[in-house]
Amino acid sequence: MVNNTIKQYSKSLWVIISLEIFLVLIYILGIVFRGKAFSPFDLDGQMTIPSWLQALQLFLIGLLSLWLVFTGGHSSQPPTKIFALTFAVLFFYASVDELFKLHLQLHTLLPEIGHRDWQGIYLAIGVTTSILFCRDFIDLWRFHPKSILMMLLGISIFVFGGFGLEIFKDELLASIVGLLVEQGNLITLLVEKLRVAVEEFSEMLGESLILYGLCLFLAKRWDKKALSSQ
Repeated sequence: MVNNTIKQYSKSLWVIISLEIFLVLIYILGIVFRGKAFSPFDLDGQMTIPSWLQALQLFLIGLLSLWLVFTGGHSSQPPTKIFALTFAVLFFYASVDELFKLHLQLHTLLPEIGHRDWQGIYLAIGVTTSILFCRDFIDLWRFHPKSILMMLLGISIFVFGGFGLEIFKDELLASIVGLLVEQGNLITLLVEKLRVAVEEFSEMLGESLILYGLCLFLAKRWDKKALSSQ
């Protein structure tokens, strides 16, 4: 039963990844043939099809984490309720942020925050959360290493592909683009849009792997709970 469930999760994962690749291809084709992305498929846009897909995945991760809060009971199986609740809140916020790009409006709401300071704030939240729940991560790893490894892989791709390329744009790409301007605006445009495509695909792929890993973990948890109740 569990093996069949895992196979279904795996098939769903490949379907989602294929959809993400399709969205990236449409974005690139728009840039190449129109000079700009098709509006509904703009990877860097607000409330577009790609942003809705990302928001949905983030929301599902938050929803499944919240589900653990109310169904965990007094089970000795990880995670703790505070751990699950914290991650539910973080992913619900991330879902809303993806749709409305809240991180880009922080400097407007709080003038003392610079235009790029959100990167440091978000990374600090991530690092602090990891440290505070270090014990929970260890317990989760012992419970089901495969699912946690998949989630860690997703988080790594998301962070290094998303945040890493964002920092690359702010710190290095500006000077590179300055050199490319001399060769023509088309090259400048393609370099930036290619960066956006890789960054957004990394975020989508990372979210898909996190969701997949969480589903594997839940399947394992349900299986052990069923066995213990027999």
